[in-house]
Amino acid sequence: MKIKRTAAALLAALCTLSAFSCTKRNSGGKSRAEVSSEVQTEENTAEAASEAAPEETSDLNNDLNSYVTVKETAPAMWKVTDEKTGNSIYMLGTMHMVTGYTYPLPDYIMDVYESCDGIAVEYDISSMMSDFTQIQDFYSKLIYTDGTTVKDHLSEETYEKAKKFMGENMFYNQMMDSYNVGFWEVEIETAAMMKMKNLNEQGVDSVFLSLAQRDGKEIVNVESLDVQTAAMNAPSDELCDFMISQLIDSTEDMASYTESFARQYDLWASGEIDSLDEADVENDIPSDLEDDYADYLEVILYDRNKGMAEKADEFLKEGKNYFFMVGAAHFAGKKGVDDLLEEMGYTVERVA
Repeated sequence: MKIKRTAAALLAALCTLSAFSCTKRNSGGKSRAEVSSEVQTEENTAEAASEAAPEETSDLNNDLNSYVTVKETAPAMWKVTDEKTGNSIYMLGTMHMVTGYTYPLPDYIMDVYESCDGIAVEYDISSMMSDFTQIQDFYSKLIYTDGTTVKDHLSEETYEKAKKFMGENMFYNQMMDSYNVGFWEVEIETAAMMKMKNLNEQGVDSVFLSLAQRDGKEIVNVESLDVQTAAMNAPSDELCDFMISQLIDSTEDMASYTESFARQYDLWASGEIDSLDEADVENDIPSDLEDDYADYLEVILYDRNKGMAEKADEFLKEGKNYFFMVGAAHFAGKKGVDDLLEEMGYTVERVA
């Protein structure tokens, strides 16, 4: 079995909250690791600021602009209609982090936004930015409460490798050891991605959240905080150990890592949504982890797809005029949200 790059999951499937670290860093706020430490304790966590600054890479091939080929964004969009009532909603597959070529979005997307009464997103990340209670609730679901630390859940080799990598990239402080392996995997993926040049951390979801707030449109969460954190907690210790080690190794060749991201972006930006389900695989996963990986995909993708389809079904039954937008990978393959809604009896039309 091949293991798909976790970058694809982070950008198009994992969860909106996985981009929280980049959002905080680039809005002038504290990093996610710093915020998480303050949530758990009132102690000073200035150790993070004293870590060595990220090394400047001399490899110019980590520039996304060198690899992105789709310069005019045209992502996939669907219209879902209940033929009995005439109720319909539009659905868009998004990317949580994008490139400088993403904006402006095409008219067919902006026209749907202008005509909608509200937007339905995975989770309203903007509501967390100034709400300490939400942040506290979020991070409380990602810490060990049994007296163990992450060192008890990762091999010594992987722990030291991960700690070094995060320290070099300003993602490590002394409180990180209290957080679970799934959180570490997401933090390391985020740190790796931020090594790329010309990455735009303001994803499609964030743009529409800002527009909806400006325009006074309703904002609805498709998923609960529990579902989002369950996705981050999905991989087993052994699978996380493997993914973290492989991920850090992959960043030793930032040109290849950046090119990999660019391929994923090009598929999304050109509307080749189903190709996201098959593209960009890396090393064979060990046979003893195949069941773990299958369970991981069930939680991170397929179970969530079912929940998203049920939420869309609810909106359609209630006649809500929401613009429904979730990570693009939730529409990829034969178990996507669009496919599930079609199985429910709705008419699903690809409109772009």
